[in-house]
Amino acid sequence: MKEKNKTLIAAVVHSVLLVILTGAAVLLCSYLYMENGYQIIRNTVMAVMGALLIVYIFWTSAAKGTLDYQNGEYFARFTVVYYIALILAVTFPALPTSGWPYMVIFTALAFFGNMVCGMAAGSVLLMITLFLTPSFGMEVFVLYFMSGMVAIALFQNLDESFKVGIPVLLSLSFLLVCETANIVLFLNEKLNADMFVIPVINIVISAIMLIILLKIYSFLVIHKYRDRYQVINDQEYPLMVELKEKYKEDYYHVIHTAYLSDRIAKKLNLNEQVVKAASYYLKIGKLKGENNWENANEICLENKFPPEVTEVLRECLNPDLKRIQKETAVVLFADSVIAAIQYVFSKDKDAKVEYPQLIDKIFQKKIESGLLKYNLMTYAELQMMRKIFVEEKLYYDFLR
Repeated sequence: MKEKNKTLIAAVVHSVLLVILTGAAVLLCSYLYMENGYQIIRNTVMAVMGALLIVYIFWTSAAKGTLDYQNGEYFARFTVVYYIALILAVTFPALPTSGWPYMVIFTALAFFGNMVCGMAAGSVLLMITLFLTPSFGMEVFVLYFMSGMVAIALFQNLDESFKVGIPVLLSLSFLLVCETANIVLFLNEKLNADMFVIPVINIVISAIMLIILLKIYSFLVIHKYRDRYQVINDQEYPLMVELKEKYKEDYYHVIHTAYLSDRIAKKLNLNEQVVKAASYYLKIGKLKGENNWENANEICLENKFPPEVTEVLRECLNPDLKRIQKETAVVLFADSVIAAIQYVFSKDKDAKVEYPQLIDKIFQKKIESGLLKYNLMTYAELQMMRKIFVEEKLYYDFLR
């Protein structure tokens, strides 16, 4: 309870600071850049309203669980990115219009929040910059708003494969086209190569900033638990050793389950690290007595398991849950297949098993139980999983 109160207080403090610092920064810069008192008041009021909107969108998204990669737990991280962007936003009026790297700002805010947070916060900051430079028209807002939206859209499905080449190339290309259409073509000069110098410099700077941002994002978010997976997905990890010593049958059961799950995850392009870890620790609750979610969760917290693994284990150990991930379905199917085959061999080691028929029965029971009713696994993926199970006849003989 105390931890929750501390977290709530910290969230409130960070939120209030974001609003106050935004208003103060815009008030100060408006006073320095502008002479009209009404403009200063307008800029400050709109900046504060924009900051309130950002805070509202962030926490609403956090409450709904729609923030990417548990970003709701790291509001301070989002605010750091926002403050850096705010400093840039109030200094951009001193730079040429075609040299503002707003595409990177939109992308960074989306990375550490979600798509909606990036759109809202980026738009508010762009509004602040344009309020501080009233001589610029709507085309400047359209230029950077559109380039920011395109970048956010291209990077929104970034996953652990981290394929960023095409999104980077398309984002920069779109920015160059937009700058040409909205700025270069409207300069009151004869078209020449010199007119493209600043836009090209902006492209280069944006590219460098985007690469740095992607490196930071990869380290802090996407591949944050990469080293942790290498540790816990080791059969010599203390928890696995303890399981082997106390519950040898369960230990070998999860080892075999992990083998099948890993094969299927690779074939279906799922998160194989998560699937393997969830399979290894499917019976881990027994180390605290009964193998239930409460005991498993306690062990996960003690050993700092990645949240994705904890979530799959929660879904596996709570059979009443309606909505489960594809990774969870794979683990549950593999667990049932191994359990059924081990049961047959425990009765008769020399039993002749018709694996296709046995696997079909397991699939039929799982489907009839409603396991896949709210799961996003397609019919093609289900058939691919069945095919892999059937192909493992030689492996099943090791279970005798």
